[in-house]
Amino acid sequence: MKKYFILALFIFIVISYIFYKKEDKNKELFASYYFWENSYKTEIKNEKLYIKVLDIYYSNQLEIIKTNFATKPPKEFIPVIYITNKTMQNINYKTLSQNILRALKSFDFNFNELQIDCDWSDSSRDNYFLFLNELKNSLNITFSSTIRLHQIKYFKKTGVPPVDYGVLMYYNMSNLGDFDTKNYILDNSEAKKYHYNFDKYPLRLKLALPLYSQAVQFRDKKAINLFENISSKDFKNENFIKIEENRYKTLSSHYFKGKYIYKDDIFRLEEPKEDELKTALKDFKELSKNSFNEVIFYTIKYKLKYNLEKILGE
Repeated sequence: MKKYFILALFIFIVISYIFYKKEDKNKELFASYYFWENSYKTEIKNEKLYIKVLDIYYSNQLEIIKTNFATKPPKEFIPVIYITNKTMQNINYKTLSQNILRALKSFDFNFNELQIDCDWSDSSRDNYFLFLNELKNSLNITFSSTIRLHQIKYFKKTGVPPVDYGVLMYYNMSNLGDFDTKNYILDNSEAKKYHYNFDKYPLRLKLALPLYSQAVQFRDKKAINLFENISSKDFKNENFIKIEENRYKTLSSHYFKGKYIYKDDIFRLEEPKEDELKTALKDFKELSKNSFNEVIFYTIKYKLKYNLEKILGE
């Protein structure tokens, strides 16, 4: 009798767990947004924002560019610090941490969470991870770090950043300058090449999806220019002809968006479609071992171009 009771209890626990996980993974999602301009001069209400507050570069010396806050940001916003890989390759983690702490103290706002955006490499990994520990210990707040797809597939080689959670940047997943790239911003078939080791990856993950568009200009199959905030409407005139799904050929030399382009130049338009974003979200939900209810879109600047309810809905 006791044996049957234990078996029944085990079955009940398993079924309850499966049901709970299914319910948890299907809970309603909400959208949050990155704000990535160099000046915050507008009031954005009723939205959760991740605002870039510092750009950190290295040329011959450390360069820190602060976002100008002409108006106060929302109380609950999360500051983001963008750091180039070259910076991490050249500046000691203690020096970098000290400079960042000084820069953060100069802002007139408080925060209890911070996100670091850095596409680290093998040569910068150790310095970057030491930097994260140093800064986290100094601030004693919640920390997150952006993660790329390849850093999950090869996490034993790339390492796992010492943060509270990661944000998977589900875009910019191929070679921008390669003429044969289909869509640099979002290509779900390309993304599937990296759908490995999600079950083993130790960090809890949130998802970031792209809400922006651009066009890459090619001449003799070499990338020579990048045009931002471009749509298919910009190519619907007598100066262009559509030659493939997202490619346009220039029929006559002329000025385009303030730059002179030549006859026979090829443009690859990269403009994520709503159904492609929905597929990316679906794939991530199936891959992710943790439940989540937030999708961060890059950026709020392009929010009105998309039906987010359609993307987030079942």
